[in-house]
Amino acid sequence: MKSTLRCFGLAAVVAFLTIPLPAQTTTVVEGFEQFTESWAPGMLVISPTGADVELWTQWGGRAANGQVTVSVYTATSPGDPRVTEGTNSIAVTFLQEGFGNDLGIRLDELATQAIQNAASSNQLARYILRYDVIFEHADQYIYFNQHALLGHDWNYLNLGGAVMTTNNGVVYGVASFSSPLDLATLALPPSGPLAWWGGSWIITDQFDTRQPVFTNCTIYLDNIRIVDTYAPGATPVVYPLQSFENPANPLGGATNLYPTVSTFFGNPVTGRATLSQFVTNGLYNPASNGVPGIYTTNGGLAAGDFAVTDGTHALQVSNSFPANINFQFDFAIPFAGTKLAEVLAGNPSPAQLARYTLRWDTTMAAVYSAGNDGDYMNMVFSTGSTYLPVAQGRRQSLGQTGLQRVTYSVTLDQITAWGGCPTGGDPALIFAFNGAPEGIPYLYYYDNFVLIDTAPQAEPPRITATHYNPATRQFSLTWNSTPGKTYTVLASPTLNPPNFAPLVSGIPSGGAQTSTTVTMPATPAGYLRLLQQ
Repeated sequence: MKSTLRCFGLAAVVAFLTIPLPAQTTTVVEGFEQFTESWAPGMLVISPTGADVELWTQWGGRAANGQVTVSVYTATSPGDPRVTEGTNSIAVTFLQEGFGNDLGIRLDELATQAIQNAASSNQLARYILRYDVIFEHADQYIYFNQHALLGHDWNYLNLGGAVMTTNNGVVYGVASFSSPLDLATLALPPSGPLAWWGGSWIITDQFDTRQPVFTNCTIYLDNIRIVDTYAPGATPVVYPLQSFENPANPLGGATNLYPTVSTFFGNPVTGRATLSQFVTNGLYNPASNGVPGIYTTNGGLAAGDFAVTDGTHALQVSNSFPANINFQFDFAIPFAGTKLAEVLAGNPSPAQLARYTLRWDTTMAAVYSAGNDGDYMNMVFSTGSTYLPVAQGRRQSLGQTGLQRVTYSVTLDQITAWGGCPTGGDPALIFAFNGAPEGIPYLYYYDNFVLIDTAPQAEPPRITATHYNPATRQFSLTWNSTPGKTYTVLASPTLNPPNFAPLVSGIPSGGAQTSTTVTMPATPAGYLRLLQQ
């Protein structure tokens, strides 16, 4: 952090420093630590007052066919890679690949209420519900997506964005599923479609492994927690990145990868996507047409201005290929000259990255039949160096018709690496699609890319007045200050090497301005440092 230096009297120099504000605090709401395993039909009760973990058989599929087992796993040694908090986790073993509805998790009333309280605070990007998914033999998967239905939100956790480690020759991957609780309808509902099981979510998995080498697989779930991204007293700052409003650059730099790039991460790049600028007709009324921020029932593509979430324009992506869409990368959006590029250029630490939340809105194609949710589309995102840990899911609806919106949200520390766009060197997001949109062309809209700083640094103290008395070797200092903080004045005879020791500690803030007097040590020169606590 930059210091302000001033010379006074006997070559004394005063330097000012503040402590960086903490970026995240975490409350564990379920770690599966105290349990008694008892089985009701298909249900594992972790503890009388804790979570229930249930094989999900109501919708058929893998669990209903006896192809899933679930149990409590206890670490066998310190640092066991199958556990991320405490000593226990939930082990889920699959005996069959492909797509399946596998299990549900219901938290106790205290944990559920804590999530509801965080969600109802409506504070921008503050609270995140997370849990860890631990992949054993992570290198033996071709792909793995975990879909978690939480309220009306159905997003995908992607193994491609996991943090990989090797333990005793076995490769493990850890990815954290995240649901930002300030987004509309993400709170666990007390009534509605999930009321039959209370505050809960349902987990569905879709994966393929390297048969016949790998014939079954086990993942582990652990550390269900609420993350508070705010620093004490912080007010979040929103930095616009791209909303496609510039008439001189209507696509915001978005570009098709094809034909410049033919493969990416070993996957094909096609020329099917068409990028264009969409302009709102101003007809959308959020009071009558749906819930802004997550989905709507506004009746189809005719009211497509719902796609615009900032200003009057959005990026429209269409694909005229009227058949199932296999996994493919299509286009990229660069972020040269934005706050995101500035943050990444500073090579920040994970703790510094944790204070930044990247968001954008995607409005998805319609489901044309009220009782039909047969189509699906999931989008996977890359930075050019790695996948992002959570993909965006199409199936967040429960029978709605019309355009539906999802707000993607991820803190930058969740992204394991950043690279450049394969068509240029700027930081970028690269978009891929996979799905079966009912045999019709898909039409997607993107808007309102922003970076949210949830823990902005307080203004460093600045000296506004000084007085030095050579006879008494005393400095009187006045500086701008923060109410409620305390300060310490330290001294060192040299800056190389520095050897600062407190002169006066526990100086209470005087509000917007604070003053104190300190006596310099009996040396011909010295340096003072002011520390905010």
